[in-house]
Amino acid sequence: MPDIEKNIDAFKAEDTQVLSVSVDSKYCHENWATSIGGISYPLLADFHPKGAVAEKYGLYLSDLGITDRATVIINKQGIVQYVQSVGVGGLRKAEDLLAEVKKVNAGN
Repeated sequence: MPDIEKNIDAFKAEDTQVLSVSVDSKYCHENWATSIGGISYPLLADFHPKGAVAEKYGLYLSDLGITDRATVIINKQGIVQYVQSVGVGGLRKAEDLLAEVKKVNAGN
């Protein structure tokens, strides 16, 4: 997520709203964001009922009580255009996500 923050202007230039969703509480989010120097995009809590949003996208791992680490790109019409799972400990690269955003934007 720090990689996304470093590239936030590129996402904004693509008319993209970055959001992050986690099953942790807003207090955990605040502490985490502070620990990395802050983030400029919303960090949403899918806390209670735990994982309800992630479940709708098939990303809640109920046996572990956590979500899969994934990226979901939704167009302005609210239609899911792209989903990528990188697994629980996986990493994402902002440049790769930005390329996917550009593909979605080109198709709309």
